[in-house]
Formats: sequence, structure tokens, C-alpha cells
Amino acid sequence: MSRTPPMTPLDRRVQLLAAARKVFAERGYHKAGVSHIIREAGVARGTFYNYFDSKRAVFQQVLDDLTETLVNIARPIDLSASVPEQVHANIVRLIEAVMQPEVPRLLFAEAVGIDAEGDEELRRFYDKAEERLAGSLKQGQLAGIVRPGNARLMARCMIGMVKEPVFLSALHGEHLDPHEFVAEFTATLAGGMLQVEL
Repeated sequence: MSRTPPMTPLDRRVQLLAAARKVFAERGYHKAGVSHIIREAGVARGTFYNYFDSKRAVFQQVLDDLTETLVNIARPIDLSASVPEQVHANIVRLIEAVMQPEVPRLLFAEAVGIDAEGDEELRRFYDKAEERLAGSLKQGQLAGIVRPGNARLMARCMIGMVKEPVFLSALHGEHLDPHEFVAEFTATLAGGMLQVEL
């Protein structure tokens, strides 16, 4: 009978991060402990400390991985292909990523106010997301796809339009249909909400 080969260090690290992400999403940062993470991963305490110095260190890595994924989820627009289809696909990818069950709690609730270092990391995430989105909007303005205006403020409005519905739905334990959300989001971007001129 052949034995299962031992995990590589990279695989073990991925396993620990997946366990930590699940535990933090279920219990919250303050109620989670290293004991919960090692139980979820099925490893010894020493194995955990071979990879991470503390609960705070593994939480930071979970957040880093999550924010990196979200910041880089949109693909550059190819102006030689259908722009509306590409924009729609980017919006769907972003909303689906943000609507993963653990994301609202980890990113919009647990990451806030843990310590000064965590708050600074969160600011960097929002800065990167805003910068990337504003850059895309400026390119859209140059191509005549996006109306003239302050691209940075537009980016902040768009971030809020994604973040708040997801966070509030999670807060109230409500199901948010991703297709309906994408439809409302894209309709608001394309036409706004008001049918009268101000």
C-alpha cells in the first residue's frame, strides 16, 4: 500500500491560509485563535508556527492575498474588441469575487480597527483599488467611453456601489442575487438613477 507523499512547504502554507481564512470568516478575528486554525487544518501547533509567527501574522497574509486578488481582478480593456462586453465581464468578475461568503466579513468588518498596521494596510488596499479604477476611467475618458469628470471621485463612488450592498446584505444575513446586483450596478453606471435633470 502506497503512502500519501508529504505536503510540500508551499502546499502546507496554502492549506494553513485556507483554514485561517475559513476560521476568521466564521468566528471573527478576536474570537479566533491559533487552536481553531490548527484544528481546521488538521496540523500540530508547531507546524503552524513553522509558517506564521502569530494569529496576527496569518490574518495579515489572508488579507494580503484577498486584497491582491481583488485589486487585480479586472482585465485591461482591449479597444479593438467589444468594449461593453469586456466592461461587463470585469464587473461580473469583481462582484462575484466580493460576494464570496467570507469577503464581506474579513475585508469590510474584521480588518477594520485591529491595529494601526492593519488600518494602514487597509488604506493601501483602497488606494490601490482606487488608483487602478481611476486609471481605467481616465483611459475610458480618452477613448470617449466614459463621460468627462473627476475620475478619482468616480472611482470612489464605484467602490462604494460595490462595497456597501455586499456588506449590508452580509450584515443583515440577506441573500444578494449576483445577477440582480450586476444588472443594477451596470444600469446605474450606464444611465444613473434619476429620470429628471437637476
